[in-house]
Amino acid sequence: MFVDPYLLSLARLAGLRVLLTIAAGVAAAGASVVAAFALAAVVQGFLTTNGAAAPVAALAIAALAVMARGALLWLRDVSAVAAANRVKSTLRARLLRHALELGPAHRWRRGQGGVQATLVDGVEHLQAWVGHYLPQLVTTLLVPAALVVVLATKDLGVAAVVAVGIAVVPTAQRLWSRLLGDRADSHWGAYEGYAARLADTLRGITTLVALGAANRQAVELRTDAEELRRATSASLSASLAVSVVTTAAMGLGTAGATLLAAWHAAGGTLAPGDVLLVLFLAVECFRPLQELQTYWHEGFYGQAASRGIVALLDTPATVTDEHADASLRVPAEAAIEFRDVGYRYPGATTAAVSGVSFRVPAGATLAIVGPSGSGKSTLARLLLRDLDAESGQVLLGGRDVRQYPLAELRRGTALVAQQIVLLAGSIRDNIAAAAPDATEARVVEAIAAARVDEFATALPGGMGAPVGERGNLLSGGQRQRIALARALLADTPVLVLDEATSALDAENEAIITESLAKLRGRRTVLVIAHRLSTVLDADLVLVLQDGRVAEFGPPGDLAVADGPWSRLLAAHRRNLEGVGS
Repeated sequence: MFVDPYLLSLARLAGLRVLLTIAAGVAAAGASVVAAFALAAVVQGFLTTNGAAAPVAALAIAALAVMARGALLWLRDVSAVAAANRVKSTLRARLLRHALELGPAHRWRRGQGGVQATLVDGVEHLQAWVGHYLPQLVTTLLVPAALVVVLATKDLGVAAVVAVGIAVVPTAQRLWSRLLGDRADSHWGAYEGYAARLADTLRGITTLVALGAANRQAVELRTDAEELRRATSASLSASLAVSVVTTAAMGLGTAGATLLAAWHAAGGTLAPGDVLLVLFLAVECFRPLQELQTYWHEGFYGQAASRGIVALLDTPATVTDEHADASLRVPAEAAIEFRDVGYRYPGATTAAVSGVSFRVPAGATLAIVGPSGSGKSTLARLLLRDLDAESGQVLLGGRDVRQYPLAELRRGTALVAQQIVLLAGSIRDNIAAAAPDATEARVVEAIAAARVDEFATALPGGMGAPVGERGNLLSGGQRQRIALARALLADTPVLVLDEATSALDAENEAIITESLAKLRGRRTVLVIAHRLSTVLDADLVLVLQDGRVAEFGPPGDLAVADGPWSRLLAAHRRNLEGVGS
């Protein structure tokens, strides 16, 4: 039997629905017992010479009991579905909420495809476990035991035969439980692995084709699919094997009890009508076990799926609101300050940033430059609290960012990243998502500032044109413009641009740079860039090297010094001269 404390705790999510399902199932079994006694009375009445009126009354009782059983089974099934749906919706909401709490810095062990399998199919298995398997398990524990007692009042030998048959079923299941559990775990692990690889393949299909690696990936997919097939077949084989044993035990128990009752009736120790009663009661003893077999797969698949769900829920979030002040709000004019900040990614041998200190006044624009891997994006993630600094402080508006509730911090900041992800819907839907209550005039202003209208008018549907899954119906530059318009519409005190114009051509880059220049003084802006053309008008420049501050100050002052910024400018000029020639 597949029960553990976490699976039992899920029953509380369904509340009284589980109890109602159990009660209806037990009551349906009771109705069957009443029908069995009534039918036995009918037979006994027919066998006697003076019981002409007895069969009519008994038949009426049997008919009512059968109808009651049908109604109770309907109630049981309706309640089971309601309980299952309650568990599914509540558990899935909890998992999604926790997945969001883990934040963008979290790295999924099984990849997003594996998490999706847990959120979708894993929850489906657990909702069936709570709605069907658990109530039937309780019914199976209660009904056969009670009916064996009833049989014992009629014939101890018959009751013993039925009891032995009943005992064989859980014993066989117990002997197979470890094998079934191991094979269910193997099945679920293979399923998660296959789902993860399939999701990665679909996301990267363009790259795979471009690299000529589609066939190799197909081979790996076939390998994973074959592993899943073998694991599923092994799981089903074990389940079918125990089903053969338990079905045989139930059949032999029913037949043996009936034959023994007939023998005792022939010997005069049991009334003839009681033979039929024994048959009916024996069938009812084994019926819950037969129905439990129907939900057998939900039992061990539910237990296997629960491990992935528990692992996800037990994964601690990278950042929390533990030290947050719920009343704190990001000020409209927010200065940014880093004080001796350090951070090293898990598993890394060196720090991503170390001893970083600088201050950006409210309304100023800071350009963060440096070679790849110097820690530029890490600074942005520390400011936005995708990560928490291991040492030092990150201040926003004079307050440690950890003092702001995460929801408030993210309402007060906006990010336009190099890797843009759009949500399914139209272009306008994706832009308006930043401020659903914004006026039409504000939406139009943001669209114009990011030059989204220039390409949207050429698409069927204009601003209502669908962007596709993750924005795959648009070019990289078009996605970046939509993301920029979204950030502008949000109108947050802080705007972070992480290579936000990397997919744009020179003309559009210049236009958007000009639009961003209009924000000067209205927002505090951090611009991370490799192309210096996008940051030449910044108020301040921060040059990073190996995770440390190499230079910081006004770009004009740094330009006249013989330092990294002046060398970057010289290289930039040489590149322009090379392009011009």
